[in-house]
Amino acid sequence: MNNINQLRRLVAVLPLLLMLLPITAEARRRAENKLVTDAQAAEARKDWDVALELYKKVLDADPRDTAGQLGLQRSRFEAGQLHLMKGRELRQQGHLEEAAAEFQKGLRADPGSSIHLQEFNTTVRMIQEAKTGPAKPPSEVGVTPAEMDRRRMIAKLRSIDGIPELKPLQRELSTLKMNNATPKVLYETVGKLAGINVIFDPQFQPSVRNANLDLNNTNLDDALDYIALITHTYWKAITSNAIFVTDDNPTKRRDYESVAVKTFYLENPTTPQDFQEIVTAVRSVSDCRRLYTANALNAVIARCTVDQLALVEKLIHDLDKPKPEVLVDVIVLDVNRTHTRDLSASIQAGTGFGLQAPVVFTPGGKTTTTSSGSDTTSGTTTTSVFTLGRLKHLSINDFSTTLPNALLNAVLSDSDTKVLQSPQLRAVDGGKATLNIGSKIPFASGSYQPGIGGVGVNPLVQTNFQYADVGVNITLQPRIHSVSGEISLHVEVDISNVVDHVNFSGLDQPVIGQKKDTTDIRVRDGEVTLLGGLMNTTDSDTGGGIPGLVNIPVLGHFFFGNSHKERDKEELLIAVIPHIVREESLDDVNTRGISAGTEQTVQLRYSHPVETAKPGTSGPAAAPEPVSPPVPTSDPALQGPSAVVPQIAAKAAFVPPHLETHVGNPVIPTLQIENATDVFSAGVRVKWDPKVLRLNSIAPGQFLSSAGQNLNAPVEIHNDTGEATIMLSRLPGAAGVQGSGPLATFSFTAIGPGTSTVTVTELSPRNTKQEAIDVTPPAMTVVVK
Repeated sequence: MNNINQLRRLVAVLPLLLMLLPITAEARRRAENKLVTDAQAAEARKDWDVALELYKKVLDADPRDTAGQLGLQRSRFEAGQLHLMKGRELRQQGHLEEAAAEFQKGLRADPGSSIHLQEFNTTVRMIQEAKTGPAKPPSEVGVTPAEMDRRRMIAKLRSIDGIPELKPLQRELSTLKMNNATPKVLYETVGKLAGINVIFDPQFQPSVRNANLDLNNTNLDDALDYIALITHTYWKAITSNAIFVTDDNPTKRRDYESVAVKTFYLENPTTPQDFQEIVTAVRSVSDCRRLYTANALNAVIARCTVDQLALVEKLIHDLDKPKPEVLVDVIVLDVNRTHTRDLSASIQAGTGFGLQAPVVFTPGGKTTTTSSGSDTTSGTTTTSVFTLGRLKHLSINDFSTTLPNALLNAVLSDSDTKVLQSPQLRAVDGGKATLNIGSKIPFASGSYQPGIGGVGVNPLVQTNFQYADVGVNITLQPRIHSVSGEISLHVEVDISNVVDHVNFSGLDQPVIGQKKDTTDIRVRDGEVTLLGGLMNTTDSDTGGGIPGLVNIPVLGHFFFGNSHKERDKEELLIAVIPHIVREESLDDVNTRGISAGTEQTVQLRYSHPVETAKPGTSGPAAAPEPVSPPVPTSDPALQGPSAVVPQIAAKAAFVPPHLETHVGNPVIPTLQIENATDVFSAGVRVKWDPKVLRLNSIAPGQFLSSAGQNLNAPVEIHNDTGEATIMLSRLPGAAGVQGSGPLATFSFTAIGPGTSTVTVTELSPRNTKQEAIDVTPPAMTVVVK
């Protein structure tokens, strides 16, 4: 009885449960949609951690939810990347503990990513090393071992010396004359004058014993090349202030000629063929045999002598240029006009214009056929016999005929079609550009039978199809002549359409009408050129009708015949207009020739412009360009406030202002004056550290001795106290000097390590009226190592 009662209660509650089930499912769907919406909003805010948790709840409620699955994968990756970037940033700042925590969060967010585990383990090792290892500077606390090793490698690479370049104390040599001197004496003398060291090969045995040398106003490199030429020797720079000299023969060059390595990254080759053409040309001209390519980076690695490497660099600079480009406007105008007129008169349908009116014998109003004996009257067929005795009673009423129907037709049609194509094509110099506007039409190109048919076997035949481009097809290939501004064009214009179909063995094949123009032209930039102009007019006139009647004027063709007139007029115009949008970027470096040595040896020569030495260098110094003084005007109309010419204050300076050298080397600074006006005399007093420098001599500069005037220049030198004076004065009656130039040149020798400041304690230039010129005394710093 209890079971029966429980069953009754279950039966009573079951309908209620069935009613509540849809409501519960709808509420669940609403909750899931709400979670998806909130997760998408978190994604929009870039709050990936919140989005990840919400998508997890969506999948907990419904593991098959597609939006939740996609969103979960996306949020995992983005949340992991966010914590990865935060951890690396914290580690770079030296916050190792916080960085490790971020890597842990990233690992929990995206457990499938191994980068978080690697970064976490690296950070943990760094924390342990910081606790147990030696103290690191703050800049290296957050640097990983791999990054530290990379920094050491970069620092080592940067410390590799480049190609040695001479930086003498005095590059310009005014006068040098030596007679019957050995090659060693010639080299050493030039080295002393320029302030460089000369090192000779221990086996140095020049073929020329003695030689004469007479040089005027030359530079150091040219002087060394002159000596090498007349003594058959070879020299090379080994440091910034030393050269090595040996015999000039293939053996010594192989043993001592320096080899350099450099990687060149080409920017403009776009195809492997262009890249290889440049490399081949450079290898052939420079004679650099060790020239290797990295096609993936468009890079060229060269290992050859210094001069060969410089020639390779020059050739790559000349050849690595962007190709010129052309934009071509193509205008295709096709005009078709058809005028048709049809006039016709049809007497009987289906019989043309022949007069066919049959006469029927109908005695008594009946239609009689004597051969069959059957009469037909008003749709009724009867049989009667016509006796010969009734022939005498025949009349016209016993015969009948049927008149044919008449149809008049007059049709006039006029159609006008215009097709305009105006495409633009852009192509590089020597490249090919193709434009196809239209459709691909299939056509059968052949058939084959793979098997032989037999009894009960059908032969299998397969038809091959090809496709024809139908429409407007344009192909062009430009060649730009930059000097003349003209363009050579190879142009192919093909205009085609399907005009008909023919049947071949059960296959409908298209008949393609074609208008094609192929030409090679040379035009100017922006010039309009007509490639093809076709004008075709076709007139046709056909007629027919009843003979005789059709020839009646005016009415004959209209009532007794037909007339068809058609006029087709077609005009086709093809024009091209090229425009140069990029030309060759050539400069004077690309177009001028250079000296490249002899047939056996590549040797480049350089012209060294005189440059002002920068602080901290011992390079050559340049005298500043003279500045002309203001010229007063005597025109009364120009007098007044507007005619005042600003005066530029005179100043003095040492060139170079800072110099570094070694013990035993000469130090030769020059005292310059700039923007001076009417200078007649100048007294100069200098002071220096006698423990570091020793003054050998003071030579008057060319500023006050210009225009061929001699100078009075008494000199006093006191090396024990480190002081010296020189009085510069032009001869009595001479005019003053204006502009800029050297006042005096001091010849020191570095005698001890240290730093000495060469100071002008007194500088008193005066003009021709013995008035003082205001100039601030300069100073220079000399560091001796």
